[in-house]
Amino acid sequence: MKKPLLAAAISIALIAAVWQAGLTLYYQSAWAINFPLVNVGVACFFAWATFYAIGGKKSGFVRGLATNYAGVFWGMVMVLVMGLFGATGALSVVGAFVGLFVGAFGIVMQAHIKLFSFIPAAFIGSATFFALGAVINGATLFPTLIGLLCGAILGYLSEVFTKPIEKLLTKKSKEVK
Repeated sequence: MKKPLLAAAISIALIAAVWQAGLTLYYQSAWAINFPLVNVGVACFFAWATFYAIGGKKSGFVRGLATNYAGVFWGMVMVLVMGLFGATGALSVVGAFVGLFVGAFGIVMQAHIKLFSFIPAAFIGSATFFALGAVINGATLFPTLIGLLCGAILGYLSEVFTKPIEKLLTKKSKEVK
């Protein structure tokens, strides 16, 4: 078995388990009533996946998070444009078409800017906004933005902790031989 892969698996699994345990405690606390972050864990794991998909490291943290956030922006643009056409009837179909056209066009065109050049991260950010409610209010935006930030941080931490775990595994395997 390859040590780097095993080290990454241990690091990611450990941090993910700690995150989920902390989230479970949060949902059972008074904090969840006063400051609800519904589905913040979903947003977290989307950003964590983005971090690794974009290549990790500090640049993956910065570019991944910035582009996830840009995707949330484009998701809001889509909702605003769709809202101009109404929620029901034939015009709502036109609104969905125009809104998605504008948002998808913007997501792809922003990729000429290096910071926003990883197109999948923007679609992930937009999809996260839609998955958490697609409403432009605090109940949707706070968990979306906080979850994406947490995911980028946890992705970075899991990468950082992989190296010492790998060294420990290598040391242990040399002792066994």
